[in-house]
Amino acid sequence: MIATANDIWQIIETPGVTDLVVDGFDSARADFGEGFQNLPALYSSDQEMSQEIVSLALEAGSRIDIAKPVADFVYRGARFHAVLPFGLSTKPLLSIRIHPEDPHTLDSLQHSRMVSLAQVDWLRRQILNGKNIVFSGPTGVGKTTLLRAALRGSGERIICIEQTSELLLDAPAIALTEREANQEGVGQIELDELIIHALRMRPDRIVVGEVRSKEFRVLLQAINNGHRGTLTTLHANNLESVADRFLVLGILGGFNTELTSRLVSQSIDYVVQLNRIGNQRAVSGIGIPKLVEGVLRVDEVVI
Repeated sequence: MIATANDIWQIIETPGVTDLVVDGFDSARADFGEGFQNLPALYSSDQEMSQEIVSLALEAGSRIDIAKPVADFVYRGARFHAVLPFGLSTKPLLSIRIHPEDPHTLDSLQHSRMVSLAQVDWLRRQILNGKNIVFSGPTGVGKTTLLRAALRGSGERIICIEQTSELLLDAPAIALTEREANQEGVGQIELDELIIHALRMRPDRIVVGEVRSKEFRVLLQAINNGHRGTLTTLHANNLESVADRFLVLGILGGFNTELTSRLVSQSIDYVVQLNRIGNQRAVSGIGIPKLVEGVLRVDEVVI
């Protein structure tokens, strides 16, 4: 039986749902906390789905069309990544990340077994002491969730810099988001430029939602210039691969391997690794970046 497009919002508003992916009109899956489950079709045709995507992007203040067939936007508290089938795919695609209306606290994450009591106590101490921490892990393991919980209720002037707004911290925190170029190809403001602006805004703490490219260079420089308590996330499958990921990000930012290794070992205090263990999202390890005979490593520590 074909469901209506309105069922998207019924799914998004279901307690416990974290992700919804729609791969064409007749293929939908949702994660209610225990991995993806198949759903009935949400649209009657790919054309209907494409029209809905265009409307959602427009209402969110974004743009998606034949000239720009990919878009990231936040709408009604959910993060959307959308693709229209104009030479990129054979069908429209939607990937939706749903954040709870009542954001998690460290205590609630401990109750759900994402973090242990010892890890909660340790993380609170490191945040209080202004340590620079990277939250690492694959997609969908709770990096942003844990970062947000660690800062919830801090009362600090935190400048949050993101490609798409997801941290949603309460005031006096301030959110800055990347801006795309307009139809004439001008007006783009990227994360590295936003970090520079954030340094001039008297922050108590700078948080970058995720480092993917050249903004990593600017972030390392900011930390080395005395901006303690900086937090960010990156994608890496395990602690062993985080060092290589740091080096790649440094190269993308124009640093050589030697300089990147030295700056990371001087700047980043801890790496908190998250993984999915069975159906459970959890902290799987905590590491410290170190230079060992000139080679950057992230050595696991026991908490």
